[in-house]
Amino acid sequence: MSKKPPSFEEALARLETIADDIEQGRIGLEESIERYEEGMKLIQRCRAVLTEAEQRIVRLQADQTVDGTQPAPDAR
Repeated sequence: MSKKPPSFEEALARLETIADDIEQGRIGLEESIERYEEGMKLIQRCRAVLTEAEQRIVRLQADQTVDGTQPAPDAR
């Protein structure tokens, strides 16, 4: 059975824990390397979630324009 990927919030919290453990020297070199690898996978997960969210927002804005309504002004 496949394990469900962590939510963005879960991945971010785990990344914070990993970074803290490594920075505080609570774990040895080998475990630090393993946690670093885990952290890199979590970063990929977070980026994927953010990319998907951005694409959804772009689609929603495009749908509003097609429907004749104006998208929200750019907050730049």
